[in-house]
Amino acid sequence: MTQFVVHPDRHREFGSPSETFLLLTQTNRVEDFVLAPSTRYRHCGIGAIDAGESLEAVLLSGRCPADADIFVVCPDRFITSPESAAIGPARRVVVMPCGSTPVTDAQVAYFLTVVEQTDPVALEARADQLFAALSETPFVRLTAPGESTSATFTVSGDYEWNQQAGPLAPGEQQIAPSGEASAAPTGLYLFDTSHRLGLNGSVTLYGAPIVHRGDDPECLAEQASLFEDLDVLRENPVILDLADGMVTDARPVEPAAKRAVAVLTDLYAADDAYRIVWEFGIGLNPVLRQQPGNCGLNEMYGASNGVVHLGFGLTPTTRYALTFTCADTVMTDKDGSTVAGPVPARRLPRRRTPDCGC
Repeated sequence: MTQFVVHPDRHREFGSPSETFLLLTQTNRVEDFVLAPSTRYRHCGIGAIDAGESLEAVLLSGRCPADADIFVVCPDRFITSPESAAIGPARRVVVMPCGSTPVTDAQVAYFLTVVEQTDPVALEARADQLFAALSETPFVRLTAPGESTSATFTVSGDYEWNQQAGPLAPGEQQIAPSGEASAAPTGLYLFDTSHRLGLNGSVTLYGAPIVHRGDDPECLAEQASLFEDLDVLRENPVILDLADGMVTDARPVEPAAKRAVAVLTDLYAADDAYRIVWEFGIGLNPVLRQQPGNCGLNEMYGASNGVVHLGFGLTPTTRYALTFTCADTVMTDKDGSTVAGPVPARRLPRRRTPDCGC
């Protein structure tokens, strides 16, 4: 029997603890979880979400204390975010999203550790630093020196910016592991291809991809096949040309990436909506390392200085939602200062050879 040990006292995302820490999981996995002893919470417990029951229904059922810190982990289920009214004014809710991609028990165990090791105060400071830099520049430039790609993203557009970083206040919810700043052309869950992000030029996709299927159980095999073709991006970059936030061309850097380009081309032919960049994101979590497989929890990957990623599609409007890492992309402001991404190596001054009179 798998046993996941959850340590309430290590969950700093809740800030100052309330009276109660409540772990919620699906009914058939309750026995897989145990809680470590706590000195910060007066009460700790594990509750169940029944098959077919929503998180919102559980919160409204009276089974959760009105001021509890609630951590939700359902390894095999897609959990929809509850409305603010269901959370209430005093609860804080953190959800580890698993069901839209096939998350293994080993991955659940790993990401539970990442959540407990993540410092929300440091993440919030990094997000504040990022947003401060973005507020001082009308655009950022995205360059991947290895592939010689360059694009500009207009920061001052009419976008909805979202932050998943920092300790929660009463009445708030967040995903875990946290660590992301992102922009969408409208509300993040209001897919409308007539709204665009101001992204123009060429960008390099490089790193672990993610293929979300939402809550559709009918496409598991197709999802797996799609991911297998795209997973070559971990080692083999693909270049996208973009105009006004829409893909106009996709091409491989090396022959091994041709299968990714082929499947992207098929997606574009099936539904033009996949061409639209729906999310411009910067992963900020320095603890997380991208895990093998199609794992949605990889999205917050931030390395040491933030990692750009791009999102395409939105379920259920599109059958899949795709997230692509741009691991070697450097984001700079109008003056050329690095805002996120790998910091370019500093060139050492060339040492002069002493004049020996030869």
